[in-house]
Amino acid sequence: MTSHRFRSSSYIVVWALVLFTAAVTVRGLWHGTDGNGWKETIRSDARGYYGYLQATFLRHDLGHEAFNHTYVKYTPTGTLNKYFCGTSLMMMPWFGIGHALAIQDPDAVQDGTSSYEQKAIGVGAWLYLLLGLLALRALLLGLGVREPVVAWTLVALGIGTPLLQYAAMQPGWSHIFSFCVVSGFLWAVQRLGRNITWGAALLAALCLGLVVLIRPVNAMILLAVPIVLGRDTWAVLGRLIQRPKVLFGSALVCLLVVGIQPLLWYVQTGNWVEYGYQGEGFHWDRPEVIKVLFGFRRGLFLWTPLMLLVALGAILVWRIDRMRSAWTIGYWVVSTYIISSWWIWYYGGGYASRVHIDHYPVLVIPMALMLHRWKNPWWFLARMFMVCCIALNLAQLWQYHHGFLHAESMDREKYSYSFLRFDEAHRDRLGGNYQEAPYNPNGMDVVLTESCDLDSPCLFWNSGVLRELEGAYSGPKVCVYAPGIEFGTTFYATTDTLPTGRALYLEVGLQRMDVFPESSRYALGVTEVRHADGTQYLYEPFRLNPVPGIPGVWQQLEFRIPVPPLEVGDALTFYLWNKDGRSSFLIDAVFMRISAVRPY
Repeated sequence: MTSHRFRSSSYIVVWALVLFTAAVTVRGLWHGTDGNGWKETIRSDARGYYGYLQATFLRHDLGHEAFNHTYVKYTPTGTLNKYFCGTSLMMMPWFGIGHALAIQDPDAVQDGTSSYEQKAIGVGAWLYLLLGLLALRALLLGLGVREPVVAWTLVALGIGTPLLQYAAMQPGWSHIFSFCVVSGFLWAVQRLGRNITWGAALLAALCLGLVVLIRPVNAMILLAVPIVLGRDTWAVLGRLIQRPKVLFGSALVCLLVVGIQPLLWYVQTGNWVEYGYQGEGFHWDRPEVIKVLFGFRRGLFLWTPLMLLVALGAILVWRIDRMRSAWTIGYWVVSTYIISSWWIWYYGGGYASRVHIDHYPVLVIPMALMLHRWKNPWWFLARMFMVCCIALNLAQLWQYHHGFLHAESMDREKYSYSFLRFDEAHRDRLGGNYQEAPYNPNGMDVVLTESCDLDSPCLFWNSGVLRELEGAYSGPKVCVYAPGIEFGTTFYATTDTLPTGRALYLEVGLQRMDVFPESSRYALGVTEVRHADGTQYLYEPFRLNPVPGIPGVWQQLEFRIPVPPLEVGDALTFYLWNKDGRSSFLIDAVFMRISAVRPY
């Protein structure tokens, strides 16, 4: 029996997926284009998770860290890492191994950012992927799903969804850790359904505690218990209640795990309860459901079409198991509502809908049960659809890492321009900046508006080098950018005009004309804030063109840029930069509207 299990197709698939992921990590992340790609392991959100480890074990300054507007916040009694610590806890063993190796190398930096620590985090992600896939495999087999369906389900998840991206290329983010502990929790619940044991109860408690520590809203995983247990749910809960020692013991373990976070808050600020996400939150009254599910920026079904089959499973399984179907549909509704209510509903830069990865182990259960009952030709068609989903995901992942897709501001125009394009003529062509407004539960106030046709002096816009042009967009004059002309049209305002202490939102518009094909390709738009003493507070450059322009044609460009709260004396600047003097283009009819978040 044991040898047969290890020779089964789904077991082989698990190991093949982990080996494939490891190969992608080594080639795509660690090596990259110059052999130093491993330096990208700890960036963006990962810096915050990893920051706990550096501050606690290396710098010993937890609660006294240097301010970082992305994740280290000032409080009256100490600095506060805004993130929950679950990802850090799961990184910790691998950080320790990596740092132990770094200590042995006299040439390695000792601040936790050497190749040893960052590569060790990647190796840890492989293990968590392995454990998550093994737990999910055991769960599906325990539900009676036939072996080929389990194997295909795992393959489709492993390389047909963004799980590959966040296990191989972004292992410092939270999603591979969530996938692992959610799978472990569901498997432990299934074991409890068979027999109430201390082992299964403690494993479920440990996994649930880690689920909460990694991403607190994922406590909704409790809604998945009836999806796992089906019609036996209430009977199992009854048996668990009859074992009060097991029930209270496992609840204590869960609370002890979750209690690590208040302890870290206390160490940092002296308070047992803190909220690190100041300036962020949920817009419960305006969820972006359509954009989250179908949008070109991160739409779940557009970027991960396998989820169409997953959603279909939740509906069709109603015919054979109404309990599981109803609870899965409910889980879809609740998770989608929560995800789409977050103020930045696309969750910043990244590939596809990453937050749904946490929920894959739950959502695929009805799909697997549905496919278990399908015979040819439906089973054949389902596999062909999975193959197409895998091919699309791998193609777009390649595009994402080779300059064909925008990391944040994808839209219909960009998606159409780059769809399945792999030639040099479409590489590194996408730009623009179109971000969501800052968190504003009470709305925003317009605090400054100015249109400038460049023919008359303006209050906040500096026109730059002007010349008269027949065919100008408005009036006779346009702003010229050409070799030797690096800067031109510039917006400048200070806190004499702009409010302090309130997040701002810039809405910029302008008309741009390329002199010859792609002649503004290398031009940048730049948002900058400097303090009164001249120190730079914010510097955010981006490529000017959303897509390549049409020579000789005026085209309207629009940008949406959030700016953190200003301090007294700050100066806000937005300008176009002809970097390296490589571009030739014209600008006319510039516009700026700035809104400030209302107090809340």
